[in-house]
Amino acid sequence: MEEKRFSINGVYQKSKEYIDTRLRLFKLKLVERSSRLIASLITDGLKGVLAVFVIFYLSLALGFYLSELLGSSALGFLATGGIFVLLIIAVSAFENPLERFFMNLSIKRFLQKWNDEIDEDDEEGKQD
Repeated sequence: MEEKRFSINGVYQKSKEYIDTRLRLFKLKLVERSSRLIASLITDGLKGVLAVFVIFYLSLALGFYLSELLGSSALGFLATGGIFVLLIIAVSAFENPLERFFMNLSIKRFLQKWNDEIDEDDEEGKQD
């Protein structure tokens, strides 16, 4: 049986390999987390754009509906515009609490996406 001898050169080499491996692991985790954040931002942006379209078409439908009820297209769309003015006033009145709420929500979501680990069982299932 050979006896292993202590070698400064061996310790240096293993330490260097360990540091290189840890650095690569850090880079890979950074790429994974940042890509997860970017994907989340893209999907949230897409949801936002689609929500704007939904609001647009619903407001058109409301305008036409109110036009029929009031007997005038101008009054129907004026009433719809008035509803949006009231919404703007309400949002302006509660601007600071709404800002704080959305800041906390975005920070929570950011940290949740940043700290989420990919389930290793899911990854193994994808490879099969």
